[in-house]
Amino acid sequence: MDEHAGRKGNLNNGEKSSAVHAVVVGIEADARRSSMYRIAVVPQNGGESELIQVHEDTMVSWRLLKGRRLTLEEWEGLKRTEQLEQAYRSALLLLDRKARTRKELEQALKRKGFEAEAIAGCIDRLAKHRLIDDANYAARFAEQKVANQRKGSRLVRQQLRSRGVAKQDVDTAISSLESGVERNAAMEFALKKWPSVKGERRREREHKLLGMLLRRGYPTSIAVEAVRHAARHFEEEDNARGRASSWDEEDGGELDSAFEDSYEDL
Repeated sequence: MDEHAGRKGNLNNGEKSSAVHAVVVGIEADARRSSMYRIAVVPQNGGESELIQVHEDTMVSWRLLKGRRLTLEEWEGLKRTEQLEQAYRSALLLLDRKARTRKELEQALKRKGFEAEAIAGCIDRLAKHRLIDDANYAARFAEQKVANQRKGSRLVRQQLRSRGVAKQDVDTAISSLESGVERNAAMEFALKKWPSVKGERRREREHKLLGMLLRRGYPTSIAVEAVRHAARHFEEEDNARGRASSWDEEDGGELDSAFEDSYEDL
């Protein structure tokens, strides 16, 4: 009895899965969006029609023609496929505006209301075509921030990690910077900022400039070297112009080691 009931239940389930759930009753090209079509679908058992937008590739792969009958499984699969397509198109638009990491793109798509399954499929598709590449993103980001914006490697490392880039990719990006790029950037920043740093004594101005460099993420050793370079440069410039030195004899010593070590590694 139970075995017979089980076979009957399986048969009913099979019939249910192959039963027609909806019918395509209309197809119209989207005049404003190339390669997009609006598909009108009506439930087989009656009810209001539902309108979805699909890409022409989806139409071809699903053979969507007027009169096409869809089972419930097919209808749900079609909607999942189209949401993945919509997520993919949205991702391409987001990437056109600016480069993003996987994490940033996932968060942006989530804010747009896409489900986790569609987002995951979209990200995998983008990665397969190398349209997102965290390692490449990290390398370009590090070069731009250090060389062009005069940011230190510690700050760059922190920013990349907060964007979801793996530690290994961050390490590779930082180590791939041309030799001396970070040091030269620190020197340029220190020389630019020194004239505007206020302080009655040399030590006070050195400490303030050092703080600026450390907050920009420069390693302590590079920051200290840049401060000393700037201080010597402007002192020599004053001497060359015949100006009286504004520094006291006691201010010519080393920077306080306690202050040099006050910036912890990120």
